[in-house]
Amino acid sequence: GLGAVPPAAATEPASCAAQRTPASFRACMATATRVYVDQWTTALSARGVTAAPPSVRIFAAAPANACVDPTLGDVAVASFWCDKDATIYFSAFAAPFWTRTYAREARRAGVLASDAARLRRTEQRLLRGHANQGAATELAHELGHWVQEQAGLADWYERRMAPQTARAGRYQSAYELASDCMAGWAQGRAAATGAWQNTPFVRWANHATIAELGGDLSELRPGFRFPREAVVIAHGGPWSRLQMYDKGFAFGVAN
Repeated sequence: GLGAVPPAAATEPASCAAQRTPASFRACMATATRVYVDQWTTALSARGVTAAPPSVRIFAAAPANACVDPTLGDVAVASFWCDKDATIYFSAFAAPFWTRTYAREARRAGVLASDAARLRRTEQRLLRGHANQGAATELAHELGHWVQEQAGLADWYERRMAPQTARAGRYQSAYELASDCMAGWAQGRAAATGAWQNTPFVRWANHATIAELGGDLSELRPGFRFPREAVVIAHGGPWSRLQMYDKGFAFGVAN
């Protein structure tokens, strides 16, 4: 993971409570939305793009929406960006599991102890996860899709994803991995400007979430190392997603 970034802001940096309750989860989502959208609107404005902030709707059951059929089985667990109503639909159902799932798999692989030692926390604490910060990281990914829309990139991708071809599938993966890079940028920029509290536990939760969203954690190694995927499909696996996230974070810190 990346090193700590000294805060540049005079005010106390924002953060998400480590203990998840319904109230702390909603507060985390509201704060993360404000902080990350502020980072992006500033960056977009500098490039002549005026961005209307997205709406964020938290759901715990399949939501009626303009983009995804709510009768599909995975809608209740997957967050998504809907360009038709400029809304991020965010799954409260899935949020508690990302960092906990990573921690369980890390223990199974024999690497959770190294995470705990690096963070100076117990394995038992890591097994409880950091659901709120994990949710903030998934939100940052969905905000990446909003940025793609605002910057005119989404249409470029959509035209190339429309044909049912192998090439279209590669563009789909590029579209998703670009959003991971954007998530990293928003969180890196928020850390560098002092807008967000960038503790080792926060960085662990960010990486754990991105890794778990990559799917197969079976070849996890200490320090969030994974073997490179032979073929990148869909959203990408843990290696490719973490690579893009970390590149975005480093760029956000530097710029």
